Amino acid sequence: MPSPKQPAVPRIDVERHRRALLEAAADELARDPDSSMADVAQAANLTRATLYRHFSNRQSLLGAIQAEALARASETLIACRLDEGNALEVLRRVIGSLGKHGMRFRIILIRASDHNARFLTQRDQVLAPLVEVIKRGQAEGDIRADLSPEWIVTAMASLLISAVRAAPQTKHSDAEVSDLIFRTLVGGIAADDSTGDRQN
Repeated sequence: MPSPKQPAVPRIDVERHRRALLEAAADELARDPDSSMADVAQAANLTRATLYRHFSNRQSLLGAIQAEALARASETLIACRLDEGNALEVLRRVIGSLGKHGMRFRIILIRASDHNARFLTQRDQVLAPLVEVIKRGQAEGDIRADLSPEWIVTAMASLLISAVRAAPQTKHSDAEVSDLIFRTLVGGIAADDSTGDRQN
């Protein structure tokens, strides 16, 4: 006699479980990059069976976190109001917001993402709107015109990634780290007569 089928999980619960798992995984792996799948399931208050129904292994979980991180970064840039204020004010907002975002998804920046061509391409696509911000800053005389806008955006991303990776060894707050990144970047890109410390 065949065993009775398990009742299907409602679609809304499936989506809720996946969201809970992704959020728990991002938080847990940011705290300890070596956390196990069991640790992630426990952090989400769900069973390991539920976790494995959504993500067959650690690699698939990390891939989902990476996709989530890129989507959230794109949303973060939109929220930074790229058209408001001069270019340096915009960059200060962006660095502050992306710094917090990077800490949340720290695991993605730790696990050799700088050698993942697909991730780097997707990251560059997300950051592409900043190229226009840099061009505007160059046209307005706030940013050096002898540097490629694409290079400046790459330098900013590299500084953010380095800061996130080094977070456990530093004693700075998120705000202090963002300010250090901003001053380091702007010290190298601002035009001589531009004021890099203007507040937003």
